[in-house]
Amino acid sequence: MNTRRRCWLLTSLFLVGLTCACVFLTTDRFVTKWQDFSPRQTADRKESSERRTTTPERSPESAGEPPKTRDPEPMDAVNPLKGYVGVPDESKQLNLSCGACALVTGSGRMLNYKAGNEIDQADCVIRMNEGPVVGYEKHVGSKTTLRVIAHPSILYVALDAAILEGNYKVLVWGPSKEMDAKTGKTYPKVTSLQDRHPNLQVYKLTEDKIRYGDRVFEAETGLPREKSGTWLSTGWWTVLVAMEICDVIKVYGMIPEGYCRNHPDDQTFYHYFTGRRYRMEDYKECAYQNEQQDFRGGSHKYLTEKAIFARWAPLNNITFINPSWDL
Repeated sequence: MNTRRRCWLLTSLFLVGLTCACVFLTTDRFVTKWQDFSPRQTADRKESSERRTTTPERSPESAGEPPKTRDPEPMDAVNPLKGYVGVPDESKQLNLSCGACALVTGSGRMLNYKAGNEIDQADCVIRMNEGPVVGYEKHVGSKTTLRVIAHPSILYVALDAAILEGNYKVLVWGPSKEMDAKTGKTYPKVTSLQDRHPNLQVYKLTEDKIRYGDRVFEAETGLPREKSGTWLSTGWWTVLVAMEICDVIKVYGMIPEGYCRNHPDDQTFYHYFTGRRYRMEDYKECAYQNEQQDFRGGSHKYLTEKAIFARWAPLNNITFINPSWDL
């Protein structure tokens, strides 16, 4: 083989080798290793700037007012209160706008503080489920603007219950099998509530609003709500509606995600009252919430929800009172 042919052959082999090396290096550079994120890790890794959205105030009539920054994104950017409809008149929409709101939980630790006067000074007071007022005024206040009730709880509220006295709004949430106007199992009780107490304004969540809540949960955790075996709590829906109607929110009696881990001997009762379904002393808050979080079947993931609330708090003017959260 002559010298020219050898040089040509060596040059060709060199170029082929160089090309293969470049392809290998380029391919290796873009190989991505699959990472298994936990729900908390997924929420922590989200950049708030990627999900924040600018929307108008909370009712269609206020479309001309300055826009407000919202996170999570509302179901409808123009009308964030879409999906809260009247019972039985579903053409009527919840219309409520508040400056400062007090969100009062049913936790037993409400009895540790005499926050009643402070709570009543809020523009709007939001309560959950069947938490009573009469007899507990110095701890939980006496004013009610909106009460958010779960479909199982409404079945246990007597139509002559003291909590139904007054002139305020009631928002009942539940899936369509419970709340559909034609086939829902709980719906007749809701209509009876409105008939018996005409001073109350009763509303429910539409199926679209329920699915919106599921989408928000999945966006925050990376897990589909149903497949993860999660039941969203009344606290979840109450915080969502509060962010849609309130400029400033003070939450009373809700413990942060790590509270029970840091206070293993805490024996606070789950509720500050005895209801029709249970005795107050039957449930300890920390034990019950940890049990629900660890349960593999369908259950409330209270700790996951609270981790999400902690992320929302600085974006939505939310502070937590009694106990305060270190955010």
